[in-house]
Amino acid sequence: MIIAISGTPGVGKTYIAKKLAKVSDNRLEYFDLNKYIKDNKLYDSYDTKADTYDVDVKLLKKIIEPTFRKEYSRDNALDKKIRKTTTISELTKIISNKKIDGVIIDSHLSHYLKSDYCIIIRADIKILNKRLKERKYSKTKIQDNIESEIFEVCLDEARKLRRNVIIVEN
Repeated sequence: MIIAISGTPGVGKTYIAKKLAKVSDNRLEYFDLNKYIKDNKLYDSYDTKADTYDVDVKLLKKIIEPTFRKEYSRDNALDKKIRKTTTISELTKIISNKKIDGVIIDSHLSHYLKSDYCIIIRADIKILNKRLKERKYSKTKIQDNIESEIFEVCLDEARKLRRNVIIVEN
């Protein structure tokens, strides 16, 4: 099973992805897509104004997707349960009770990759603002990310890409 965990920076993607990997007894391997992008220099440039890397998503897909093409077994009953999930605790319970093999891809860009499930993590903008300030993001970067959350950018992109979207509030 391939699970993409996506959402605006600061919503809790990494925490949730690592938690799900742990409750699966690491049968779901945690994969940090942002680290992979940086380590392998899969970005076009660095935007100093936005304080972020500009990533060529088409190139990223071409390089990454073959890595995860392995066929994992699917369980229709499990699929139905996961599709109905709306909370982290429900998802954690489902995953901890099943023997699922696969990968969890963690990144605000992971929704661009093909996956069995694309879990979009959402967070209240007041909480998001606090988290981004704690990360010492610039005012501009905080504002950009809050606007991305308000306008549901990751969710909208995932839906346009026809991903099997599950929205989870954190």
